[in-house]
Amino acid sequence: MKRTFKIFVTLLVLIAIPALAGLGIMALWNGIVTTICGFKAITFLQGAGLFFLGQLLSSGFIIPLFLGFGSLHAIRHHRGDWRDHWHKMSDEERREFIQRRREMFGFRNRPGNGEEASKE
Repeated sequence: MKRTFKIFVTLLVLIAIPALAGLGIMALWNGIVTTICGFKAITFLQGAGLFFLGQLLSSGFIIPLFLGFGSLHAIRHHRGDWRDHWHKMSDEERREFIQRRREMFGFRNRPGNGEEASKE
């Protein structure tokens, strides 16, 4: 039930944000650009199209927000599992994990990882 609700809300947001943006762009275009520049008025679909075009050209915030980092991603990958695992680790297990990551990604000789204290 909870997962179905999350999917429903996510889809609603994915539809509502572009719809509201399309209305806003249409209203601003028709209110400002037609008056100042003399361009033709646009429809709602053209406003929504301009919103999506702006998102694509500027690596916008809507697509990554919901598909990469947002709730659709969390539904697919069970976001809470890793957090629970981390909180159940002991302090020693966390230190070992951090040390392994530092060695894996080449942070061995950088300041702040506790090696200066052992060298002195």
